[in-house]
Amino acid sequence: MIRQLFWVLPTIVWAGLGWNEMSRSAEPATPDGSAVYLGKPLEYWTAAASEKTEDPATILDALTQAYQSDNLNSMVAAADAMQALGPQAVRAAGLLTETLDHIQPWVRTAAMDALAAMGGQSVPALVEAFETGSAGTRVRAAMVLGAIGPEARAALPVLQAAATTESETMRRRLEAIIDAIHGPTEATDADRPAAASFRTSDEATFVAVAAKTDDWPQFRGPGRDGISAEIGLLDEWPEAGPPLLWQLDGLGKGYSSVSIAGGTVFTMGDRIGADGEEHQYALAFDLETRRQLWATRVGPPHSDGPRSTPTWDAGIVYVLGTSGDLLALQADSGQVIWQRNLPEDFGGVVMSVWRFSESPLVDGDRLICTPGGPEATMVGLNKRTGETVWKCAMPSIGDAGNDGAGYSSAVVAELAGVRQYVQLLGRGLIGVDAQTGRFLWGYNRIANSVANIPSPVVRGDYVFTTTSYQTGCALLHIQRDGDRFRAEEVYFLGPRDFENHHGGVILLGDYLYGGNGQNNGQPTCLKLATGEIQWKERGPSAGSAAVVYADGHLIFRYDRGPLALIEATPEALRIKSVFEPVKGAGPAWAHPVVHRGHLYLRHGDLLACYDLRARD
Repeated sequence: MIRQLFWVLPTIVWAGLGWNEMSRSAEPATPDGSAVYLGKPLEYWTAAASEKTEDPATILDALTQAYQSDNLNSMVAAADAMQALGPQAVRAAGLLTETLDHIQPWVRTAAMDALAAMGGQSVPALVEAFETGSAGTRVRAAMVLGAIGPEARAALPVLQAAATTESETMRRRLEAIIDAIHGPTEATDADRPAAASFRTSDEATFVAVAAKTDDWPQFRGPGRDGISAEIGLLDEWPEAGPPLLWQLDGLGKGYSSVSIAGGTVFTMGDRIGADGEEHQYALAFDLETRRQLWATRVGPPHSDGPRSTPTWDAGIVYVLGTSGDLLALQADSGQVIWQRNLPEDFGGVVMSVWRFSESPLVDGDRLICTPGGPEATMVGLNKRTGETVWKCAMPSIGDAGNDGAGYSSAVVAELAGVRQYVQLLGRGLIGVDAQTGRFLWGYNRIANSVANIPSPVVRGDYVFTTTSYQTGCALLHIQRDGDRFRAEEVYFLGPRDFENHHGGVILLGDYLYGGNGQNNGQPTCLKLATGEIQWKERGPSAGSAAVVYADGHLIFRYDRGPLALIEATPEALRIKSVFEPVKGAGPAWAHPVVHRGHLYLRHGDLLACYDLRARD
């Protein structure tokens, strides 16, 4: 199994340079302008690496030439192909470590993926990079060693020595990496509690929430579960993909997805303002004309833009900027109704370097968010005024992970007879009483010290949670004894079984679907009650995958750009179609949206709309 990861330190701002603006090619070209390496275009060599149709040494020679070019697209494609070669690409390990601090995060990511895929063969080059490289190179080299796991044991003396002299933050990271290299402790069957018992329910039950509205008012849809109630969609796509209806440019940098309500598209982006400076904005566009309705400044920009998706409720849009600026805006004008700041007002902190990423949750008259502060881990605000209703101070639940907010978005559920907000934090998963903000229960084992991201999934009194970075997944049974609550572990699966990085998982019937692996989107189906893997196979693209469900199918949006249409069945992996949509800059991490027969894809500065409707 190829092991991949992503680690971006926001130490170098992109400085307004786009992906294609920085790319140039001086290589000999074919008549259509494509660069050639060893007499053939790069596409030939990437296919050869995947299909093993040429001598691996020759393939690597060509890929090495491409990686040494000045064309960023060629560099990433070459590194992805080296990943497919795995240990056979080890001759390029030194070259790849030289780019672990490349100015473009996308190049760094591809290099790390390729090095991790080489397994133990790349350890000497990674150790040398850790000992001699820049600060960014050292951190990323260490992260790759952690992703390699037990095969990187030769690096332990160097990492252990460094952990005694580094800063507190770096020491915690190194300790987590050292633990990952030691490898997880596998539980025996006798150690595992009995499987959960669920009533078999028809799939229609789980699209019921989505069916209450035909809008997509928040992150992952009406139910915050990635499920669309749309029907009458294509069950296969044309070879070139579904029809492209329109493309909107000018959103700015960012990984925010879109929310759609009342004929308006809402999102966020970092872009240049009227003063000539870059700022972070909440944006609104007319869905029919694509005309910008308003742009409201939220706060300072981030190195690669915001992550949060706006939440629409009753004519108000709630947005959270990367610096913790929380705003309530009039949906029709963008006028600010109220504003709070999570670090200033609540002592908010984030578990690691990527800043605030949560999409706010509206529940009744409350606005729920996660500052991550010691006295205000989660807060409930009056959604109309922004005034504090309650603050939840989380007690210690274990040593795994880091203090602070994670990168997940909370969900609301009725568990053990009490309405609760379930959220994944830097220290793990917690449940908070929706009415009072009282801390109810916590689960530490699922936490890692790098980034805890996917939203939890709830069924009855059970919660499924997963994180990456050599962690895994777990099913918890939330039980109550009087006023006391506890999270009983039904099962825990290690990273060799299933770990979702940041594309999310979807529960349909009795089965979970999502992408498996660090910075990987390996299509996987597992049974919720037992954790039994129904199928797990290599996906059609490198990189992680954000997933949405509609009309009997899953749409996997890979961060390299491609989309896959996969039948939602536990019987077998059935990939119905794959196509390449229009591309923007950098990773395509924004979650896809299905709304009124159309598929919306945010990629950096652009938003594309495709027609998914079946025709008679």
